[in-house]
Amino acid sequence: MSGLEWAQVLGMGRHGLYVWPAFGLTLTILGGLLLQGWRARRRLERALRQRWRRERRP
Repeated sequence: MSGLEWAQVLGMGRHGLYVWPAFGLTLTILGGLLLQGWRARRRLERALRQRWRRERRP
């Protein structure tokens, strides 16, 4: 593809002003959900590990 064709693909005519921000917002939200889930899992693992240590004590 030449430069002009890429510009047409990225521009998408009149629709580019809607499509690219929507695409960026979607990626941002999915990244945030992934990060939130990762942090929640770490907190849960830490809490379970501490609980296991407490209950294991004589």
